[in-house]
Amino acid sequence: MRDEIGMQARRRTATVAASGAAFVVAIVATVAGLLGFHEQRDEVGTHPTASGMAVSIPGSTGTAVVPPEGEAAPSDASDLSWMSVAGARLPVSRSAGPRDTSAGVAHGFEFSELGAVLAAAHVSLRLSPQVGPLVFEQTLRDQVVGDHAVALARNLAEEYDQARARLGVAYGAPAGQLYAVARGYRVTLSGLDAEVWLLIEGPGTWQPTLIELRVQTRWLGGDWRVVAPRDGLWGDDARVAADTSGFLWFPAER
Repeated sequence: MRDEIGMQARRRTATVAASGAAFVVAIVATVAGLLGFHEQRDEVGTHPTASGMAVSIPGSTGTAVVPPEGEAAPSDASDLSWMSVAGARLPVSRSAGPRDTSAGVAHGFEFSELGAVLAAAHVSLRLSPQVGPLVFEQTLRDQVVGDHAVALARNLAEEYDQARARLGVAYGAPAGQLYAVARGYRVTLSGLDAEVWLLIEGPGTWQPTLIELRVQTRWLGGDWRVVAPRDGLWGDDARVAADTSGFLWFPAER
């Protein structure tokens, strides 16, 4: 990713030292969250791979193979399909949700581990400049809880203003596109709270890169909500995926 983009997204930037080099990963999300591969795609890189292909794991000497359909998939994911949101690819479940994606937002998740995972992916993705303020402002109002929600709203508004100024788009328009695919997850459900780690694939310099993003969710008012990260920043909740063991992989798109 270009250096200037990484600096402009510094509030959500995690620097990971590996093999003597620094990998700077701009985090916008949530797909999950999710990775913020900002604006037009004029940087060097590749689009997310199809399942069954290898993706690089920065900081290691190996690769992770995205399993083809049916391999290492969650047992309750047989009804999954896929949708695009601001360019990113996310799974959707007839049983676990989201059941309502009208007006660009996502509501109606099942109280289950998979429901928490899908809420983490869909809600965090909609907390990005790329979906535009009509979507991220409503998502902030309806689906974000916690002591740091105000800080998250402030940071997101600043990021949106910066992104649309770079792109030259009017207020209200989406600020660019995301280039990411939700590939897998691990989740711990405890009472009405769930800790979700999303495994997200996005473009790297020469081949796709895998990132882990931690999203806390809470069951409140009959639906899953995202707990705003500390200080409204996602940087401490993201890391390069050095080991994908323990993750469940989503089945191939269909």
